[in-house]
Amino acid sequence: MAVHGGFEVNQLIDHVKTKIEHSEILGFVLFAVCLLVFITPCIADEVESREPFANRQLTKSAQMRYIPPEWGRVFGSLPSDPKPARLTKDSHYWVSDEQRHDLFQEAIKYKGGIYIGLGTDQNYLMAAWSRPEILVLFDFDQMVVDLHYAFRAIFLSSSTLQVFIERWSAKQQVETERLIRAAYQNRGPEFSKDVLRAFKKGRKPIHARLKRVKKLYQQLSVTTYLTDEKQYRFLVSLFETGRVFPVRGDLTAKTTMKAIASAVRKIGLTVQVLYLSNAEQYFKYTNDFKENMLALPFDNRSVVIRTAATGDSKTPDRMYEYIFQTGENFHSWLEHPRTRSVWRITGAASRDRRTGVSVVTHIPENVSIDN
Repeated sequence: MAVHGGFEVNQLIDHVKTKIEHSEILGFVLFAVCLLVFITPCIADEVESREPFANRQLTKSAQMRYIPPEWGRVFGSLPSDPKPARLTKDSHYWVSDEQRHDLFQEAIKYKGGIYIGLGTDQNYLMAAWSRPEILVLFDFDQMVVDLHYAFRAIFLSSSTLQVFIERWSAKQQVETERLIRAAYQNRGPEFSKDVLRAFKKGRKPIHARLKRVKKLYQQLSVTTYLTDEKQYRFLVSLFETGRVFPVRGDLTAKTTMKAIASAVRKIGLTVQVLYLSNAEQYFKYTNDFKENMLALPFDNRSVVIRTAATGDSKTPDRMYEYIFQTGENFHSWLEHPRTRSVWRITGAASRDRRTGVSVVTHIPENVSIDN
């Protein structure tokens, strides 16, 4: 029973009825007024507490509450895995070369909860659709992590999406570097130096990527944070309220992903979106990887999205297959001893003709995975 001012609603009604028993008309009026005055705030509070964070209409960043201190402490102290001996193809992936993340939009829209994503710019695109309460940006390349801190400084200093895009231009480079220095002046010279280095190396490809993505999705009539101020403001709000956590980690190592899973459990939320890009194709499913993924708290709304580089001309962008499965389905595959690589999972996918996304619905027991 909802409570307001120390009274339960039933007690309030009995109290009012006693006071008005000698005057039917006046009593009815007073009774109605009391219900409106006392019950309406209770209902509003109850509705707000039950309404998914992702569904709340945030037209101004101030409408998003600052992250609870305990959440900030838990996620702000995430440990990093050791730096890798070498990077994939000895390259820094400053931007995504996946072109059709809109194919995931229906699966991730308004999920809320925790979003964990690998890579750079594509995560902001999808976070604006999924509207998480916490955004964890995960990569084993420290320079990609540093680049996210450049994104942070630019989001926080750009009043509109157009200003944000232009901050990455050659014309604005000097001013943007000044803003980055100012943003991290209290973090020490080495931290600012690392963020600036990542910005300088990533600036040109990111600027080109942002313009290309904006144009592509305009042609596809898909609304993104690069064309919609509300989506853009939501991303700014995530940074303003301390809800974005870049972290260096390795999917196959022993520390960071387990720490993320533990943090999610401590604050009582679930991972609603796990975006793995095409990282899984570069390693076998080791015990450490399986343990890391199985530690993540999913529920019946959680989704796992990934791409697989097939080079098939029939795929949506003629390069990648876009694959979706529920978190619970992913866990069922990981628990099977013969699931030794992502190809076992993607081999069970079937393409949805309506959306173009490949969907995994089968469980291992119903699929041959002898290899």
